[in-house]
Amino acid sequence: MRIASRLILVAGSVLSLFLFGQENPALFLAEPTGPFAVGRTILRWTDRSRREDALPNADMRREVVAFVYYPASGTGRPADYYPGLTGLGPTPDTKILEKHFGSAWPAVSAGLVRSHAYEDAPFSNGPGLCPVLVFSPGGSAPLAAYSVQLEEMASHGYVVVGLEHPYDTALIIQPGHRLIPFIDRMPHEAAPTVAWLEADVQQVLRWVADTKFALDEIQNLSQQRDTPFFGHLDLSRIGVYGHSLGGKAAARLCQTDSRIRACLNQDGEMFGIPFGGTEPIPSVIAKQPTVAPFVDIYAHEQLASDAQLAAVHVSRKQFEDWRNSKTEALRSFLRRNTSASHLVIVERPGFTHGSFMDIGQLISAVAGSDPSQA
Repeated sequence: MRIASRLILVAGSVLSLFLFGQENPALFLAEPTGPFAVGRTILRWTDRSRREDALPNADMRREVVAFVYYPASGTGRPADYYPGLTGLGPTPDTKILEKHFGSAWPAVSAGLVRSHAYEDAPFSNGPGLCPVLVFSPGGSAPLAAYSVQLEEMASHGYVVVGLEHPYDTALIIQPGHRLIPFIDRMPHEAAPTVAWLEADVQQVLRWVADTKFALDEIQNLSQQRDTPFFGHLDLSRIGVYGHSLGGKAAARLCQTDSRIRACLNQDGEMFGIPFGGTEPIPSVIAKQPTVAPFVDIYAHEQLASDAQLAAVHVSRKQFEDWRNSKTEALRSFLRRNTSASHLVIVERPGFTHGSFMDIGQLISAVAGSDPSQA
């Protein structure tokens, strides 16, 4: 459970940022607390066994991009926060990024955000064989927005493989500025409805397949002598985790893949129920336990206001029944799961679904406010 414990500490911490300079202010992410410098390399894999279903008229295979963070023995060239974005210019495909980053977007798009990773730095021999973590972001969210927690884990001796899922991640920029844009494949109706929840499950299954493919590629990588990862990966200690949609995919994969030794879901709702109903449409296999210790972290859910309920024609009693049904479905799943399963509810003031990301702190830094209040 050391992996999950470390992730809980990262997710619940205040991610401090600050501004400096006058003419070209830069935004610095929180510095990792571990003893190792952090290296980062980008790997691009093509799953030739799967056709890309976001492009029905093209014979494209599924592409998955992996940002690998690892303990490094040196530094070198600082890694770009969002590689390929600087110089791209405004395009229709960057609109989703503007929406996510809000007032911090001008700084992000101008390349002013500074992380603490170094591009292709030498791998450290200090930690010996490193446990491997595979991470997926929230639906439509950019992987870059999780840099703080990915760098933090690598600084403590983990190899962290962050996945970008094509057409589901905000914007993937391939070499030569070839863009893989976000395509919204969810029903355009107020969630949660049956159609919306069923489409969400299909997206989870797509990401599960991506992650299984990534685990296969990581195994291949560990056997290749001409890569910096040869002799450094401990494949007997693999963890999967993610935020929101990524957390749900991690939980489902943890039910079926025996390679996994720990799994963590950061605020991904696994038992969605349509408004007005009591039967969940789960993103996990409801009556099947995970194959490894499992931790569920939830941000404390705020109660809906009377005005919000009236807008969707739901009574207060219906809302309470709906909320209680979701809670019982989750607790029932955890009860039948391995004894090493845990539910953590974060009730810290100001901690929300987005607090697992860098974005709130970036916005606070841009505004010149106290990041601890973000």
